Amino acid sequence: MPSARILIVEDERQTVDTLRDMFEQHGYETEVALNKQVALTILQERCMDIAIVSTSVQDSSGGDILHEIRKLNAKMPIIMISGQKSKRIESSSIKAGAKIFLLKPLDYVLVLQTIENLLEARFATAIQKKLRHTRKVRNKFHSRY
Repeated sequence: MPSARILIVEDERQTVDTLRDMFEQHGYETEVALNKQVALTILQERCMDIAIVSTSVQDSSGGDILHEIRKLNAKMPIIMISGQKSKRIESSSIKAGAKIFLLKPLDYVLVLQTIENLLEARFATAIQKKLRHTRKVRNKFHSRY
């Protein structure tokens, strides 16, 4: 599988450093945004495959960031992370479009496995779409000749 690009939207330095190091050791490219505006700028300038967004980043809520990301890329998988155990926050994050909600302190093995699973699912979906398109083209070709 080609190297994936992961956007980390978090302002806790230790979490950022640990995630970035782990992802880069496993062949992923990372970008880090310490606030909402930087995150949106990165997404406008670069194609990212997955975003990890904290429920609170500087002056913005993770929910606001999630909504803005969805406007730019409706299909990108987003993992919300939080240091606060709250069913309300978890539920609203999932309803707003987050694929996964994880609590801090993060289990980094679980995070890595989650990233790999999301990428595999996305890759499989892309292949299925390409196969359907190829079949349509082939059927059109055969019906003409």
